[in-house]
Amino acid sequence: MTHARPLGAGADAGHKPPRSFHPRAGRMSDLRFNSIAGAVLASVLGVMGVGIAADAIVEPNYPAKAGYLPAVTLETGGGGPATPAGPPDFGRLFADPAQLQELIARGERVVAQCRSCHTFEAGGANGIGPNLHDAFGRQVAAHPGYDFSDAMEAHGGRWDYLALNDFLRAPASAVRGTKMAFAGLRNDEERVAMIAYLRSISPNNVPLPAPLPEAAPAEGEAAPAGGQTPAPH
Repeated sequence: MTHARPLGAGADAGHKPPRSFHPRAGRMSDLRFNSIAGAVLASVLGVMGVGIAADAIVEPNYPAKAGYLPAVTLETGGGGPATPAGPPDFGRLFADPAQLQELIARGERVVAQCRSCHTFEAGGANGIGPNLHDAFGRQVAAHPGYDFSDAMEAHGGRWDYLALNDFLRAPASAVRGTKMAFAGLRNDEERVAMIAYLRSISPNNVPLPAPLPEAAPAEGEAAPAGGQTPAPH
C-alpha cells in the first residue's frame, strides 16, 4: 500500500533559499558596498590633500577688499595721482578726454547700485528717489513730480561738482534730515566716476571749474622746470 507523502515534504527537502536571502550573497554584497564606499572616500581625501598641499606651496593672493570695478588712477595735469585730501580737482581730472571717457564708463557701472531707487533715462519715472537724468546742474529739490523732504527743499543751491561730491560722499551729513537712506560713496574714484557719468547724461551745460592751485613743493624738493609746482600726490 502506498502511503501519501505529506504535502510539500519533498519540495522542502530539495529547496534552496532564494539568492537574495543566501547568507554568502549577503556577505558579498556588504563587501562590495564597503569596497565602493572606501574608494569614494579615498578619492575625496585625495582631492582635499592636493588642495591643502597646493595652498601650502602657493599662498593664495586674495584682494584686501572685494570689488567689481577696475582700478582707475586719477591723474592730474602734472602727471601725478590726484590728492585724496580736499575736494577732487575736477578742472584737471575732466580736462583729459581719454581719462574722462574712462571715468564715464566706470561711473555708469557705479550707478548700477542706484537703479533700484532712481532712473537715469530722459523722461524716466520717479521711483523711491527722483529721476537723475538732469540731476547734474539742476536746482536742488526741483525735479518735477517728486516729493522732496523739507530738509532737501531748505538746502538750496544747485547740484554742481562740489555739491554733488559732498552729498554723494555722505548724504546724511551733507543734508541733515534727508530721507535718502544711501550711506554714501566713500571711495573717491568711484564718486568722481559717478559725477562724470551724471555730467555726461545731463542736458545742463555746466562748465568745468578752473584747476585747483598746485601745492607748493615740499621743503627740500625742487620745483620742476618752467616754474611749475608738481601735482599733489
